[in-house]
Amino acid sequence: MATPKRGKRQTRFGTADFTFETDQGFESKLMKSGAIRALVATKVGEMAGRMIKAAPRGPHVTTDAYSVKKNIHPYVDQVGDEWVGYIAIEENDRARHAMLQERGYRDPAGRRHAGRFYLRSVLQSERVE
Repeated sequence: MATPKRGKRQTRFGTADFTFETDQGFESKLMKSGAIRALVATKVGEMAGRMIKAAPRGPHVTTDAYSVKKNIHPYVDQVGDEWVGYIAIEENDRARHAMLQERGYRDPAGRRHAGRFYLRSVLQSERVE
């Protein structure tokens, strides 16, 4: 019995005439597709929404433009062969310090202010174990 030549080989799987071609790299084609981008954008947007909801509003009397809630933005970018979702916190340099609110800080008088851990709680709720 002769062994088949190396290279493009086709094997049929399923019932709807689906052809699985082993040399095409279907995983990378799938990860580059628009459907995966939409899925990543949806999930990143949902997580950013939960972070915005959990973030402290802050004592802004005249404007709310510099609060943490107004400075959390989701982004989706293609890195190599995959779509990656990012959540940028505090791009505006005049915004309140989100990480000080998160981890806690000492004021100039030396008093300790406890952290709120609102970002960590959202990330932990998204964790898959």
